[in-house]
Amino acid sequence: MLDALLYAVRDGIREAGLNYDHASCEVMSDGRPPPRCGNFFAAIHDGMMRSDADNQLNELYDFSVTLTMRLTVPLDRAGDQQIARNITRVPLGERQGFYAKAERLRRFLHMNWTMTVRTGQTPNSANDNLAAWATGTVYGFTEPMRFQSMEFPKLVGGEWFSADPEAEDVGIKAMLAFGRARRFQPVTAASGPFV
Repeated sequence: MLDALLYAVRDGIREAGLNYDHASCEVMSDGRPPPRCGNFFAAIHDGMMRSDADNQLNELYDFSVTLTMRLTVPLDRAGDQQIARNITRVPLGERQGFYAKAERLRRFLHMNWTMTVRTGQTPNSANDNLAAWATGTVYGFTEPMRFQSMEFPKLVGGEWFSADPEAEDVGIKAMLAFGRARRFQPVTAASGPFV
């Protein structure tokens, strides 16, 4: 179930016009980018799954998007040049600073019904993925994910980019947490002899 959501998020981000493609957005195991990623990378990775009911499956699914940005300026200029880049003549939707990229992802994914619940979507929604991958009755998502938090951006070195820890690669990363994508499945009555 969670994989259907993760792939819908990946495909949705790639197709949303947010400047992410196959090389800059992928489902990853731990949020780290691949070694040869470009200046920005969005890693979609899993989170908790839980149910809060006894008599049916009332499941809540969580996932995260870890945004990584390589630093291309000296560390003393990272704040104003790359993290909170504010160029007044550039419209907010086109700004390339770290916070601007994170804000666009947050706004796009929060309560995105099309990506999660609605069917017949291009690219596939999570429910479209479930229907395509299932062999029987499908109980899909009934509510989309919600933005929950974003960690404070942290400086990372070569080890984050799967390079030699002594490498001169330096970047910024922050994890955006999304949760509570709801899937409901009623418990059906069983028939037959009981022991």
